[in-house]
Amino acid sequence: MATSASETHNEPSAAMRLVEVYTVTDPNVAEIIKASLQREGISCWIEGENQAGLSGVLSISLLTRARDADHAHRIIATFDHS
Repeated sequence: MATSASETHNEPSAAMRLVEVYTVTDPNVAEIIKASLQREGISCWIEGENQAGLSGVLSISLLTRARDADHAHRIIATFDHS
């Protein structure tokens, strides 16, 4: 039985790859959103939170698996972003 190249290299499926669902500049807000997503059963990773003295200047990305992105967007939309 033949196997495809993706099967032999254990590449993640499209649903399992990480995608950016939101960006913020405040690491505290990133942690709050991450905790909210995790409470809903969505794994979340923060990229760029260790900005040293540039907190509030550089973007911080919140990442989820592609399969969870739509659900994550709906949860994030419920936040007051003002």
